[in-house]
Amino acid sequence: MGLSEYWYAIRSRWWLVAGITLLVVLVTLAITFFMTPQYRATSTLQIERDAMNVVNVENLIPSESPMDRDFYQTQYELLQSRTLAREVIREAKLGSHPQFKEVADAAAAKAEGQSERVKQDMIERALTGQVLEGLEVEPVRNSRLVRIHFQSPDPELAAKVANTYARLFIANNLSRRLDASTFAVKYLSERLAQLKSRVEESEKELVGYSADQQIVSIGDNQPSLAAQNLSELNGMLAAAQDAKIKAEAAWQQARNASGLGIPQVSSNPVVQSLRQTKATLSAEYQQKLSTYKPDYPEMMRLKSQISELDRQINAEVANVRQSIKAEYDAATMQENMLVSRIAGLKGDELDLQNRSIRYNMLKREVDTNRQLYDALLQRFKEIGVAGNVGANNISVIDSADVPTQAYSPRVALFLAVGLIFGVFLGLVAALIAYFLGSAQRGLRDR
Repeated sequence: MGLSEYWYAIRSRWWLVAGITLLVVLVTLAITFFMTPQYRATSTLQIERDAMNVVNVENLIPSESPMDRDFYQTQYELLQSRTLAREVIREAKLGSHPQFKEVADAAAAKAEGQSERVKQDMIERALTGQVLEGLEVEPVRNSRLVRIHFQSPDPELAAKVANTYARLFIANNLSRRLDASTFAVKYLSERLAQLKSRVEESEKELVGYSADQQIVSIGDNQPSLAAQNLSELNGMLAAAQDAKIKAEAAWQQARNASGLGIPQVSSNPVVQSLRQTKATLSAEYQQKLSTYKPDYPEMMRLKSQISELDRQINAEVANVRQSIKAEYDAATMQENMLVSRIAGLKGDELDLQNRSIRYNMLKREVDTNRQLYDALLQRFKEIGVAGNVGANNISVIDSADVPTQAYSPRVALFLAVGLIFGVFLGLVAALIAYFLGSAQRGLRDR
C-alpha cells in the first residue's frame, strides 16, 4: 500500500474519524465537568547552605559550591517526610476538616478505648498519605528557592497547609540547630568541669612535689638557681685561675731573685726613699772619710745610720716578698674554694636534674591540661556568642495566598488531549474499517 491508498482510506471514511473525535471530545468534556476542582496554593522558601555568620565579618555571607547538592536534596526530602506531614496535620487540625473527617473518624473508631494520645497518633498516621499526595516540592532551577505546592478542593485549606508546611519546616530547622547548639554547650560544660578539676589536681600535685623536693622554678626556659650559680662560679674560677697564675709567676720571681731585683721592690716608694737616703749618707761618709778616721764619732754616727737604713731596706724587701707570697697563697686558696664550691654545685645540679624528671612531667601535664581547658573555654564562649545569632538559614519569600482559580482540571488542556486522542483513534478506526472492507471484497471476488 502507498500513501495515496492510505489517504483514500481516510478520506472515504472521514465521517468515522469525525464521529469518533467528537465522541472522545464529548466524553472528555463530561469527565472534566464531573471532576472535583482542585485548588493549588504555593509558598516559596529560600534555603541557604549555612546561616549568615554575624560574628565573623570576613565571612558574613556563606559561600556555596556544587558539592552542596546533597544538602539541598536532603532539605527537599525533609519537606516530604512523614514526620513533618504529621506535625502539619496536628498544627492545622486537619483531623477535624471536612475533607479528611471521614478518614479521621474511621481511624478514631479503630482506636476506640485507647488514650487520646494513641487516638491522635492513629488519626495522624491515617491522614499522612493523603496529605503527602497533595504535597509537591518544586526546586527552582539554578537558585536557592524551593516552592511548596499543596492541592485541595478547599482553596483556603490549600493555602493554610502550604503556609503551615513552610512555617513548621523553618521551626524544625531552628529546633535541630538549637538542639545541636544545646548539646554542644552541655557537652562543653561537662568537659570544662572535668578539665578544670584535672587542672586543679595536676597543679596541686606539681606544687606538692615541688615543695617536697625543694624545687624552685624561676620561669619557663630559665636555668635553675644552681645552674645560674654554677655559671657565675665558672666565670669567677676562670678569673681566679688567671690571678693565681700571675701571683705564682710573681712569687717565683720574688723567691729566686735578689731583694733589689724584685720589680715590686724597685718600684716601692718606701724602698726608693730609703735607698736615696742611704746614698746621701754614703756620699757624706765617703767625703768625710778623707778628713776623719773611721772611728771618729761623726763617722761612726754616719756608719750607724747607713747600717740602720740597710736593715730597713732588707726588712722592707722581706715585707714585699712576704706580700707577694701572701697574694699567691690567697689566689691558691680562692681557686681551691671555687673548685670545691663548683664541685658541690655540680652535684646539686645533677641531683636537681634527676629530681626534675618527674617535676617536668608534672609541669607538662599541667600545661597540657591548661591549654585544653583554655581552648575549650574559648570555644564555649564562641558558641555562647554565636549560638543565637543568625541561626536561621531558611526564610519565607512568598507566603501562600488563597487561590481564586482551580488548578485542575484544566479544561483546555484536557480538550486538547481528547481532540488529539480522538483524531488518532478515528484514523485507526477508519484504516481498520477500510482494510476489513477490502478483505471482504477480495473474498467475494474469488
